[in-house]
Amino acid sequence: MTNKLTYKQKAFVNEFVKSKNATSSAMNVYHVKNRSVARQIGSENLAKPYIRQSIDMLLQASGYDPEASIKALIENEQVGAGVKATASDSIRASELLLKISSNFIEKQQTVSVSMNIDSMNKEELLKLKQKYDKLLREGY
Repeated sequence: MTNKLTYKQKAFVNEFVKSKNATSSAMNVYHVKNRSVARQIGSENLAKPYIRQSIDMLLQASGYDPEASIKALIENEQVGAGVKATASDSIRASELLLKISSNFIEKQQTVSVSMNIDSMNKEELLKLKQKYDKLLREGY
Protein backbone atom coordinates (compact mmCIF):
# COMPACT_ATOMS: atom_id res chain seq x y z
CA MET A 1 0.00 0.00 0.00
CA THR A 2 1.51 3.30 -1.03
CA ASN A 3 0.44 6.49 0.62
CA LYS A 4 0.72 9.70 -1.34
CA LEU A 5 2.56 12.42 0.47
CA THR A 6 0.75 15.68 1.03
CA TYR A 7 2.38 18.89 -0.12
CA LYS A 8 3.55 19.63 3.43
CA GLN A 9 4.84 16.09 3.94
CA LYS A 10 6.90 16.41 0.74
CA ALA A 11 8.24 19.72 1.99
CA PHE A 12 9.01 18.11 5.37
CA VAL A 13 10.94 15.30 3.65
CA ASN A 14 13.00 17.81 1.65
CA GLU A 15 13.65 19.99 4.68
CA PHE A 16 14.54 16.99 6.86
CA VAL A 17 17.07 15.71 4.32
CA LYS A 18 18.72 19.16 4.33
CA SER A 19 18.68 19.80 8.08
CA LYS A 20 18.62 16.27 9.56
CA ASN A 21 16.42 17.76 12.30
CA ALA A 22 12.73 16.83 12.50
CA THR A 23 11.82 19.63 14.93
CA SER A 24 13.29 22.46 12.87
CA SER A 25 11.90 20.89 9.68
CA ALA A 26 8.41 20.83 11.18
CA MET A 27 8.77 24.41 12.43
CA ASN A 28 9.71 25.62 8.95
CA VAL A 29 7.24 23.59 6.93
CA TYR A 30 4.21 23.70 9.22
CA HIS A 31 4.90 27.28 10.41
CA VAL A 32 4.86 26.20 14.05
CA LYS A 33 6.32 28.54 16.69
CA ASN A 34 6.21 26.14 19.64
CA ARG A 35 9.17 23.71 19.66
CA SER A 36 7.19 21.05 21.60
CA VAL A 37 4.46 21.03 18.99
CA ALA A 38 7.05 20.94 16.19
CA ARG A 39 8.86 18.07 17.91
CA GLN A 40 5.60 16.14 18.09
CA ILE A 41 4.80 16.79 14.42
CA GLY A 42 8.32 15.78 13.40
CA SER A 43 8.15 12.63 15.49
CA GLU A 44 4.77 11.68 14.04
CA ASN A 45 6.04 12.25 10.51
CA LEU A 46 9.16 10.15 11.07
CA ALA A 47 7.02 7.35 12.53
CA LYS A 48 5.10 7.02 9.25
CA PRO A 49 6.75 4.33 7.12
CA TYR A 50 5.87 6.00 3.82
CA ILE A 51 7.54 9.24 4.94
CA ARG A 52 10.64 7.32 6.09
CA GLN A 53 10.65 5.56 2.73
CA SER A 54 10.48 8.91 0.91
CA ILE A 55 13.39 10.19 3.00
CA ASP A 56 15.41 7.07 2.20
CA MET A 57 14.60 7.35 -1.51
CA LEU A 58 15.60 11.02 -1.60
CA LEU A 59 18.84 10.26 0.24
CA GLN A 60 19.65 7.44 -2.19
CA ALA A 61 18.79 9.62 -5.19
CA SER A 62 21.19 12.27 -3.91
CA GLY A 63 23.95 9.66 -3.65
CA TYR A 64 23.83 9.08 0.09
CA ASP A 65 25.12 5.66 1.09
CA PRO A 66 24.80 4.98 4.83
CA GLU A 67 27.41 2.22 4.78
CA ALA A 68 29.95 4.45 3.02
CA SER A 69 29.22 7.28 5.47
CA ILE A 70 29.71 5.02 8.44
CA LYS A 71 32.97 3.67 6.97
CA ALA A 72 34.17 7.23 6.34
CA LEU A 73 33.23 8.24 9.87
CA ILE A 74 35.18 5.30 11.30
CA GLU A 75 38.21 6.12 9.12
CA ASN A 76 38.05 9.77 10.13
CA GLU A 77 37.85 8.83 13.79
CA GLN A 78 40.90 6.61 13.48
CA VAL A 79 42.98 9.04 11.43
CA GLY A 80 41.71 12.16 13.12
CA ALA A 81 40.82 13.77 9.76
CA GLY A 82 42.88 16.81 10.70
CA VAL A 83 40.06 18.03 12.94
CA LYS A 84 40.10 17.85 16.69
CA ALA A 85 36.83 16.24 17.72
CA THR A 86 35.63 15.06 21.09
CA ALA A 87 34.17 11.65 21.78
CA SER A 88 30.73 13.24 22.05
CA ASP A 89 31.19 14.72 18.54
CA SER A 90 31.93 11.27 17.15
CA ILE A 91 29.01 9.69 18.98
CA ARG A 92 26.64 12.43 17.81
CA ALA A 93 27.83 12.04 14.21
CA SER A 94 27.28 8.30 14.36
CA GLU A 95 23.83 8.81 15.87
CA LEU A 96 22.85 11.28 13.14
CA LEU A 97 24.05 8.97 10.39
CA LEU A 98 22.08 6.09 11.83
CA LYS A 99 18.98 8.25 12.33
CA ILE A 100 18.86 9.56 8.80
CA SER A 101 19.42 6.11 7.36
CA SER A 102 16.55 4.68 9.46
CA ASN A 103 18.91 2.35 11.32
CA PHE A 104 18.60 4.07 14.69
CA ILE A 105 15.74 2.85 16.84
CA GLU A 106 14.52 5.02 19.68
CA LYS A 107 11.95 2.61 21.00
CA GLN A 108 11.51 0.43 23.99
CA GLN A 109 9.47 -2.70 23.73
CA THR A 110 7.41 -4.20 26.50
CA VAL A 111 6.51 -7.84 26.36
CA SER A 112 3.67 -9.17 28.42
CA VAL A 113 3.38 -12.88 29.12
CA SER A 114 0.53 -14.53 30.94
CA MET A 115 0.35 -18.14 32.01
CA ASN A 116 -1.89 -20.24 34.18
CA ILE A 117 0.14 -21.34 37.19
CA ASP A 118 -2.82 -22.88 39.02
CA SER A 119 -2.36 -26.18 37.20
CA MET A 120 1.41 -26.37 37.86
CA ASN A 121 2.86 -28.65 40.48
CA LYS A 122 5.43 -27.56 43.05
CA GLU A 123 8.44 -28.67 40.93
CA GLU A 124 7.25 -26.74 37.89
CA LEU A 125 6.65 -23.65 40.02
CA LEU A 126 10.15 -23.86 41.51
CA LYS A 127 11.71 -24.18 38.03
CA LEU A 128 9.71 -21.19 36.87
CA LYS A 129 10.84 -19.19 39.92
CA GLN A 130 14.49 -20.08 39.26
CA LYS A 131 14.21 -18.95 35.64
CA TYR A 132 12.52 -15.73 36.74
CA ASP A 133 15.18 -15.05 39.40
CA LYS A 134 17.93 -15.63 36.81
CA LEU A 135 16.32 -13.16 34.41
CA LEU A 136 16.07 -10.56 37.18
CA ARG A 137 19.75 -11.01 38.06
CA GLU A 138 20.72 -10.55 34.40
CA GLY A 139 18.81 -7.30 34.24
CA TYR A 140 15.86 -8.28 32.09
